Amino acid sequence: MREHLLHLLFPHVCLLCRKLLLPGEEYCCNSCRAEFDPFCTPVAAEELLRRTIASHFGDTFLFERGWCRYQFHKKSPLQQVLHALKYEGRFNLGRSFGRQLGEWMLSEGGAGDIECIVPVPLHPLKKIERSYNQSEKIAEGIAQSLQKPLRRELLVRKRYTVSQTGLSALERKKNPEGAFFVAQGFAERHLLLVDDVVTTGATMVAAASALRRGGAEKISLAAVALAIKE
Repeated sequence: MREHLLHLLFPHVCLLCRKLLLPGEEYCCNSCRAEFDPFCTPVAAEELLRRTIASHFGDTFLFERGWCRYQFHKKSPLQQVLHALKYEGRFNLGRSFGRQLGEWMLSEGGAGDIECIVPVPLHPLKKIERSYNQSEKIAEGIAQSLQKPLRRELLVRKRYTVSQTGLSALERKKNPEGAFFVAQGFAERHLLLVDDVVTTGATMVAAASALRRGGAEKISLAAVALAIKE
């Protein structure tokens, strides 16, 4: 009854088309979600993620497994939704995307021996500005699906970096270098590092490098989307 009354006062509408959501729809209606560009299989997503990172870092960075749910295109409906997640206070979207991503991982039994989930952190000043970290919200959803602990305190961003948006590939590569450090010791050996969108992989590589210096033996990667060259 309470939920029904809240819906009457504050109707649940699609973030994109503003139509009323039907039962079972969350944040976006099924018609708008159909305009997203999902990967057909986890294997296809992982192969493209590996090629993307290798094209910028060669064989200098290797990771255990990798998952991305969607292909990211500029000026797409997915970009609008991720913008709402990142900049418009729609943090619950992150948990929703994270749960989907976790279920995607489980669908092919690839979660394996992952021991904990680590979100890519924001600099404290940027987190104050936004009031939350979108990658942390995504990681919360993944942790819920995988039933694995979330270690949000493990990794810290020690240097304020400008947004990767609008930077060249070379600038993206240099921008996050040396920006992260491990704040405390950990016993886990296989960590899942989580971000919202991978473009060149520079942020993931910088964060993973800090985790390896801290003692991680295996690092896997997960992101809601992987940017596609167009």
